[in-house]
Parts: sequence; C-alpha cells; structure tokens
Amino acid sequence: MEDKTKQLSKGQQVKTAKEVANEREKLEIIAKADEAREQNFAFDENGALTMINEIRGMTIQEIDNPKEKYELYYKILNKLLRNYLPKGPENKKVRNVINEEKNTFITRGHRIRKDGTRGADGRMGYSTDISEFIEIVRDCYMHNASMMELYTRLRDLNISKGYGRPSMDS
Repeated sequence: MEDKTKQLSKGQQVKTAKEVANEREKLEIIAKADEAREQNFAFDENGALTMINEIRGMTIQEIDNPKEKYELYYKILNKLLRNYLPKGPENKKVRNVINEEKNTFITRGHRIRKDGTRGADGRMGYSTDISEFIEIVRDCYMHNASMMELYTRLRDLNISKGYGRPSMDS
C-alpha cells in the first residue's frame, strides 16, 4: 500500500511540476506582451527603421461636444422648425409628420414604433447629422418652400440613407 501511495505522490508531484512549468510559460508570454505594448517599428522620413512609442503619439481628440450639440438641436434646429412650420392645433399633424422625418434622420433610421417608442433619442444624434438637417431646413426656409417640398426633401433624404419609408400609421 505504501508503495502505491509513494507512486501516487510522485505522479501528483510530476503533474504539479508540469502545471507549474505551464503556468510559468504562460506568465513569461504575458510578460513579453507587456514589454512590447507601447513600442512599434516605423520608418522615419529618411527611410530608416526606428522604434516609436505609439501610445505617447496618440492624441485624445474631442469626440463629442455636449454644449455644441445642445446649441445645434435646441437653439438652431428646433427654433428654425418652430418658426418655419405652420402653427396652431389644426397643423399639429403636419408638424408631427415633419418632426418624424427629422427624428428618423437624426437617429439614423429609428422610426417611431406602433407603441410610440423610437429606440433612440434625436437629442443624442451626431452633430454632423443635425448640421446637415439644419442646412436642408434652412435652404427650404430661405427659398420659401412649401411644406410639401420640405417633407419631400426630408423623406427622400431618409430613403436615400436607407432609413426606409414613413409608415402610414404615424
């Protein structure tokens, strides 16, 4: 019995030694990966191969500017639409149709669902999309375009972007 116990212990020790060796090898591989993380090869202006530190060369650019987006959405786009779209309760449906095209464009294709939800918020849209939409509305406003012309341009823009046609339910 004792011989089998000694053999089992030796077998377990060997297995443990192999596991330790495997673990050590993994740690060495990971450590080497950490050493080279920031360094990379590149050619300088003379064509010579040099090492560069990529992370130090990266610049952190402003991706989104909440203040700019607020200004674009509320103080320009919505104000422009309030001035341009017909007023009064009898024109509420017209305003809703135009606003649906606006929100579909700004949310990049999220149309209003039957349950009244959209799945996206136009106020969080891309500034470039909001600016593009402003230019279209401004152009229509400046040329005294009819609501039908404005709607047609917005609908066709959404269709061209692949955002689909408006539902007859809206």
